[in-house]
Amino acid sequence: MFDGRYTLWGGEHSLFTRKLQAMLNYLALDYEFKLKTAEASPGVEARLGTHFIPGLELPEGWFIHDTTPIGLMLNTKYPDRPILPTSPIQKIAAHLLEDWADEWFGRYAISSRWCYPHNVEHMAKGFYANQIGKFMHEPLTPEETTQAAEMITMVRDNFGLRACANRGCGPDQAEAVRKDFEALMDKAGEHYGRYQFLLGDRASLGDFTFAGLFKAHIAADPEPRSWIDGSTPEMVDYMDRVFNAQTNDADYLPNDDLPDTLMPFFDHMRDTYHQFLRASGEALSAGEKWCEVDLGDGPVKMRSLKYSEVSRCHIKKEIESLSKADRAAVDDTLGPMGVLDAYLMPPYLG
Repeated sequence: MFDGRYTLWGGEHSLFTRKLQAMLNYLALDYEFKLKTAEASPGVEARLGTHFIPGLELPEGWFIHDTTPIGLMLNTKYPDRPILPTSPIQKIAAHLLEDWADEWFGRYAISSRWCYPHNVEHMAKGFYANQIGKFMHEPLTPEETTQAAEMITMVRDNFGLRACANRGCGPDQAEAVRKDFEALMDKAGEHYGRYQFLLGDRASLGDFTFAGLFKAHIAADPEPRSWIDGSTPEMVDYMDRVFNAQTNDADYLPNDDLPDTLMPFFDHMRDTYHQFLRASGEALSAGEKWCEVDLGDGPVKMRSLKYSEVSRCHIKKEIESLSKADRAAVDDTLGPMGVLDAYLMPPYLG
């Protein structure tokens, strides 16, 4: 155990809160999970500079947000228990996998949560409980239960369905989102049935996003739980394994190899998320707030996202900063899959 205690500020229903929690679990860090309640929010947001969750309060007293830079910071701070490979192919693959999971899995999370009335009704008590400082397993009073039902309608209308519209996964796309999820989880079950983590026997950043998705949404909400129970139920146990895992002496695959069971993931990111990266970037460059992405069944309208462009350019720099030999190895392995192309485009923003 390392000296000093971290504080994780967030919500039990949040994919990225649970992602960060899985990361802290894996690193065996001493931390406290504090709910970002309605009462605590003003003070926490003033320290973080954002209303987004999660936030991490460091033992030194600093507050930071965004799970990707937090993961990179922790990887540097605790080099004896890495969560990012150092070999070039696996390192770039880890970045690609996390970026894809972070930016694409949210469509599964919010569509399954907000597009189904029975799921919204189920979430009411848990959302409200966290807002007033209770964890989801703690009972509500009859008055609180009534207030929870009123609050969830407001959250659905002012946040949930708007978020779905922004990500092109509203009620009109709900069935397509479900089919996409089930097909992907079929491949994920094959991978996690053979390997502990994405890149072998040591976790990397994308594993925590997988675990966060399941902890906050897939295993917790009745609608997506029915999806996974009817398609790949073993994924629930695999993701519990990842969420609760702690680092040890195990390592990534030797010789900078990639598991062959990752190939469907690379195909998926190339054919979905990377299409969005291009369309969103072009829209941002043109000063447009919306873009259209063809996911195989015709164009889907989505909000163009500056954050996705910033993240894309970060990975672009990671690729371009490799030594000549390392870059050649990455190009030889990942280049033919078509998963580098979207990142090597020039910046869309100045």
